[in-house]
Amino acid sequence: VRLVSGDSITALDFVADGDYPVYGGNGFRGYIDRYTHQGDYVLIGRQGALCGNINFATGSFFATEHAVVVNPLVDINFKWLGFLLMAMNLNQYSTTAAQPGISAEVIGRLKILLPDVKEQNQIAEYIENVLLNISEFENKVILLKSKLKEYRSTLITQVVTGKIDV
Repeated sequence: VRLVSGDSITALDFVADGDYPVYGGNGFRGYIDRYTHQGDYVLIGRQGALCGNINFATGSFFATEHAVVVNPLVDINFKWLGFLLMAMNLNQYSTTAAQPGISAEVIGRLKILLPDVKEQNQIAEYIENVLLNISEFENKVILLKSKLKEYRSTLITQVVTGKIDV
């Protein structure tokens, strides 16, 4: 892969109803009226406490200087690549300073085993299905917690007002 840092941008460049999402090192930041990349990419957080953080960007988007854009030089499933980079815990390669940072040069020297694209597709699909199941379970837990809080509040009100004998 080829690793390239995104472009500089300031908060003044953001627009409320822009056509293109802006991604920094830790994910979505806002919108803008131009883009730097088009397609499917893995982004690596370059600076801050979450350097080495992995995000996915699809379509036309603007990558800031706080993100390293991963440009495959061979046929690679970008989701598989992103999941692999997550598993590699890239934060361990950050330099210790007032503001932790990770270098594209350091990441670029790392070696990986590259299964064929068919296997990459199967792995990525499996992980995405498992993550979807986890998200659905998390949503059910959130709903259940909300219902339990509501039940607790109702129960307390009923006991305090004498509607339920204890």
